[in-house]
Amino acid sequence: MAESKKKVVIITGANSGIGFKAAEKLCQDEYQVILACRDTERGTAAVRQIADNNPEADAFFMQLDLGDISSIKAFAEEFIEMKKPLHILALNAGLTMNFKGHERSFTKDGFEVTMGTNHLGHFLLTNLLLDVLKKTAAEDGEARVVVTTSSLHDPDSKGMSKEPPRPTDLDDLLMSEEDAYSGFHAYRTSKAANVMFTYELARRLEGTGVTVNTFCPGFIPETGLGQNQPAFVRFFVTYVLGWILWWKGVTTSMKDGGLKLVDVATNPEYKGVTGKFFTKGAIAKSSKESYDEEKQKKLWEVSAGLLKMEGYPSVEIK
Repeated sequence: MAESKKKVVIITGANSGIGFKAAEKLCQDEYQVILACRDTERGTAAVRQIADNNPEADAFFMQLDLGDISSIKAFAEEFIEMKKPLHILALNAGLTMNFKGHERSFTKDGFEVTMGTNHLGHFLLTNLLLDVLKKTAAEDGEARVVVTTSSLHDPDSKGMSKEPPRPTDLDDLLMSEEDAYSGFHAYRTSKAANVMFTYELARRLEGTGVTVNTFCPGFIPETGLGQNQPAFVRFFVTYVLGWILWWKGVTTSMKDGGLKLVDVATNPEYKGVTGKFFTKGAIAKSSKESYDEEKQKKLWEVSAGLLKMEGYPSVEIK
């Protein structure tokens, strides 16, 4: 692989959806883009598609399974050994909502799969790459972390669910207590964790030149909200619900979602802007609970404890 002087970007989950569209755009803007994806076949196919449309694109695939601690550590080690800078870390991959009811699924390491993938995997990856981000910011003036979340992170936002509002329970982050788990609550809680993680990380990185922001791309039926669900659910979400919400002006496209990610990641106007929530292309207010600094700090401690990170009290998986 030839050495590149371009700014370097890692996008998790970039083989499809808004991550892929963001990767395409960043390649057009002459960034070197690493597509960090779980599936090797789909990841390499995405790189080929980018190259077919843009022969000058500087993109390559690296395998990363956010539901597997060993995979995350191997990815970080491989990237660090490349001795590349890291100008943008886009934490974009994530599982969508589980419509199958009240049965938990688990990652390889025993975490509830939605929280384990959407939050804990990204939490560990970011911590492993923090030194590279700081070094890049010191040498090149800035580095950015961008976290993809959802407006459904707000416990007062019911979305498609009829469940009563429930705040994030940091004493049962993996939703092991009786009646604690539902597909909607797991998704909402993981997205709330994304926002609180953003705010806590931004505070911890103050003065380093590394900024951290989170954004909601909007409701995008094309991304496959029900991708792991029965055929009738996929049809309903993509075509019936998607059409209704498009008619109401609620939905957006994958391309627009990808451009929103790129905007937060590269817009010169946002240099130095940190600890913010973006939606509809502008800074906005996130949920009330997301601004609770004690919750932000506790989420960090619990996450690090579950991951058995050095310097933090261990938290046992329930």
